[in-house]
Amino acid sequence: MFLAAFLGLCSNAVSSFAASYDDQRSSTVKTCQAIDPAEYQSGLMFNPDGYRSYYVRSECFQRTAVRFRDETLCRQVKQRRSFFSSSWGYSSGRCRELVAEGIAADRKSLEEIKRKYLAGALRLRDFRVERNGNGRDFDIIPTFSGDYAHGHILRFEIVPSDNRKEIVLHSSGYYVDGNSNLRIFLTQDEIRKRFPDFAPSRLYLVRATIVLDIGNGGLPGLWSDGFIDRVFPVRERSQSLEREVRF
Repeated sequence: MFLAAFLGLCSNAVSSFAASYDDQRSSTVKTCQAIDPAEYQSGLMFNPDGYRSYYVRSECFQRTAVRFRDETLCRQVKQRRSFFSSSWGYSSGRCRELVAEGIAADRKSLEEIKRKYLAGALRLRDFRVERNGNGRDFDIIPTFSGDYAHGHILRFEIVPSDNRKEIVLHSSGYYVDGNSNLRIFLTQDEIRKRFPDFAPSRLYLVRATIVLDIGNGGLPGLWSDGFIDRVFPVRERSQSLEREVRF
């Protein structure tokens, strides 16, 4: 049961990007679909060989396929035959080649991140919760070990004793290393909004999770969560601790 909850928590860490990837892809595909299939550009003598004539719709689909690493979109790319302007650069075959090259480069980048991470993975050594100096609110104080300085997602949640869904206290991204000293401010009002039954001075089981945040690939090409998970699964870059905490 704990393993299932842990994997679900890890999935939540990347779900916001998954929605962003899908939404961006869908929006861009609709833009391409709206272009007249007969519209074309030709005689572009200053373009590289192979790219001097093309259907505008096909150019859009090829660019989208490469950006989102989605070979299925290459079926929409049609080469425009031209006697005077080379056009082989925009075709379903060339599109598939470019997508494959992009995926290979992405895989190499991810595997390098994975290698560096495994060589000195940042670990959540422990955490505690203290009353803030104002006497009412709280500070979450995590401690770390490891050499790999990088962006991570930190999440803290109360685990109810009656099997209800976990109550998220805090979830955000941080650039941390083994020497980082964080004090995460958490107001009592924030807790009560999420957990109306909260009572100070009581013991609660708190789960802390740290997940290596490897981003989405950036401008050269966007990575889907499925691709990331095939190369560097979230379970391999996550850690969870549980502690009984008196607030």
